Amino acid sequence: MSHLEVTDLAVSFGRQQRPALRGISFTLGERERLGIIGQSGSGKSVTALAVMGLLPVHARVTGSIRLAGRELVGLPEREMRRLRGDEVSMIFQEPMTALDPTMKVGRQVGEVVALHHVERRGSIHDEVLVWLGRVGISDPARIADSYPHELSGGQRQRVLIAMALANRPGLVLCDEPTTALDVLVQRQILQLLADELADRAAVFVSHDLAVVRQVCRRVAVMLDGEIVEQGEIDEIIAAPRHPYTQGLIASARIDQVPPGHLLPSVADFYPGTRS
Repeated sequence: MSHLEVTDLAVSFGRQQRPALRGISFTLGERERLGIIGQSGSGKSVTALAVMGLLPVHARVTGSIRLAGRELVGLPEREMRRLRGDEVSMIFQEPMTALDPTMKVGRQVGEVVALHHVERRGSIHDEVLVWLGRVGISDPARIADSYPHELSGGQRQRVLIAMALANRPGLVLCDEPTTALDVLVQRQILQLLADELADRAAVFVSHDLAVVRQVCRRVAVMLDGEIVEQGEIDEIIAAPRHPYTQGLIASARIDQVPPGHLLPSVADFYPGTRS
């Protein structure tokens, strides 16, 4: 049974109802990871935001998005708020815009937990420290007592991952979560995501096919608001049908990154190193 089923999804914006998505369809199993790749403006982030119910109020959405059998298109905002963070969560591309700069990060992680689980308020501080440690932060107490601007890019991204996973949602949407990171920190974050998302469904949005190949087995290729090709990554790499997919493969240098292989990082040579 599919955990997420998107059928003929279409999204348009503005008075002229400019189409951003047309006929998007895909399914995702309970422990499956799907990569969505494409250039800027292809519609991949709009797809993720549609699933989260975070599109602007003037957006027109048609088609179907079913999460664990429940239809999300047309769901009232008050009901969608109950699902966000608890049943579905999102790791955003830029932590400095996703995190509140005026609030310490421990409180921000804690509020995500408290929002959905009032009964756990007494143990939230301890749970925050556990999650910060679980995502690879070496000094959870100090980081919890810090503001976002006091952290490195890698630490901020780990905080976002902790916030997305803290309520153990069944579906996690990752919107270019490693784009702003250097290659060594990127590798560590990809390994963390591969480990933490192993027991849940995930959609991994990226413009980089080589990155997606490291964490996903299936991929959907988007261009101008449509999925032009989808299937098993290795099969598509071996025999791409669409010219755009052929161009992506030619420029991705994926021959240097075997499937499931993560490039070595400084942490492999100096244990305990965290960014």
